[in-house]
Amino acid sequence: MKAIVIEGFGDPADTIQLKDLPELSPPGAGEVTVEMLVLNINPSDLLQIQGLYGVSKPPLPFVPGGEAVGRIAAVGEGVKGLAVGDIVSPMILNCWVERVNIKASLAMKLPAGIDLSQAAMLKGNPATAVALLNDQVALKPGDWLMQNAANSAVGTFLVKLAAQRGINTLNIVRRDSAVDGVKAAGGTAVIADALDDARAFRKRVREATGGAEVKLAIDAIGGAATGVMANAIADGGTIVNYGLLSGEQCRIDAQHLIFRKVVLKGFWLIHWFQEAGRERLAETYTTIAKGMADGTLTTPVAELIPMAEAKRAMAAAGEAGRAGKVLMATPAGITVVGKG
Repeated sequence: MKAIVIEGFGDPADTIQLKDLPELSPPGAGEVTVEMLVLNINPSDLLQIQGLYGVSKPPLPFVPGGEAVGRIAAVGEGVKGLAVGDIVSPMILNCWVERVNIKASLAMKLPAGIDLSQAAMLKGNPATAVALLNDQVALKPGDWLMQNAANSAVGTFLVKLAAQRGINTLNIVRRDSAVDGVKAAGGTAVIADALDDARAFRKRVREATGGAEVKLAIDAIGGAATGVMANAIADGGTIVNYGLLSGEQCRIDAQHLIFRKVVLKGFWLIHWFQEAGRERLAETYTTIAKGMADGTLTTPVAELIPMAEAKRAMAAAGEAGRAGKVLMATPAGITVVGKG
C-alpha cells in the first residue's frame, strides 16, 4: 500500500517520499476501510510539509494531507448506513494514502454521482468560505465585503455563496488575467491590485462600491496587505485573516485599531470544527455536497496528477498563477476519473 510520507521538513517537491506501508487489517467493529480516490493539495499542506503551519510541527515521520474523497472498500461489524462502494469524505487528517481504516462516524456519505474532483475539496475550502461569510459579521443583502486572493478556492466559493445571498463582493486579485474568472463566478466587482499602496487602493474601493461602506474584509495574504485593506474598510469594520500567502505576519497600523475601531481577528477551520457542533457541521456539509452535486458550488481544477508523480504535483501546487486547484489521483482514482 502506497502512502506519501514526510521524514524531514523542507521544500515539498524535494521532501516528500512515496513509500510502501503494511497492508491494512480488515476493519474492526464500527469501522470501515476507505479506498482513497482523489487527494486534495491545500496551501496548508505545503506549509505543514515545510514545518511552517500551526503552532508546532507534527512528529516525524508523518503522512500529510487534510482532504480527500474515497469509497468504502470494506465494512466492519455493526456499521449501519454505509455500504461497499459508497462515496465518502473521510473526516480525518493524514489522507495521502491509498487506504485507511477509520471509524464509520468519520466517513461522511456523499451524493451518488458527485464529481470526485470537487468532492475531494469538500471538507476545507467551502466550509471555510461558509464560516467566513456566516459567522464573522452579520451581513444582509446589499451589504459589501471585500476579499483578497479572490481567485483562490476559498475565494471562489465565497463569491458564489455571497451571490446566492445577495451580498456584494469586492474581489482583489493580483493579475489582470484572473479578473474575468472571478466575475464569471459571480463577483460583484473585481480589481487587480498588488495591495502595496493604501491610498490608491482606498480610492479604487470607493469607486468600485459607489462609496458604500465595506463592513467585512477577508484576508488570505497577511503582511502589508492586511494594513492596506484596513485603510479601505469602514470604521468599526472587521478584518478576518485566514492565511499568510505572503509568508509574513499581518501588519496593521495601530491607528486603525485604536481610533477607527477596526477589528482584526484570525480564523482557523479546526477551531470552527470544535465550536460548530455536530448539527451545524452536518447541515453545512450536506448543503455543500448538494451544491457540488448539482454544479452550483464548484471550483476550477487546474490539473489532476497521478499519486505516483507526487513530487510534480507538489511543484505544480506551489506555482503562482495557476488557474485552479492541483489534485492527485490514487491508482484506484485514476481508473474512475482518469488522469485529467
